[in-house]
Amino acid sequence: MNRPKCKTCNKPLKKVTQDLRNQKEPYKGNLICIRTKKILVEGWSMPQLNIYPGDTVYYYTLWDGESYKYFYGKKFCGRHCAAMYAVRRLS
Repeated sequence: MNRPKCKTCNKPLKKVTQDLRNQKEPYKGNLICIRTKKILVEGWSMPQLNIYPGDTVYYYTLWDGESYKYFYGKKFCGRHCAAMYAVRRLS
């Protein structure tokens, strides 16, 4: 599927993502991993999350494969493009 584009400037719209941080094991869900970062913990710990030196911690940016950020219910990349579209329609 092609990525939707802004009605005004024709730039691709941004994806709606969610971040998972300080995960102790690899991600096994059904969302698409856009970004993955694996860190070996050295010299710091987070006892409230059971993370100690020597553990491996994962960071993920996940996307559901179909959600994009829409401004004002239309296909605009931001407020400026939405305002420019409205100005063109009124004039």
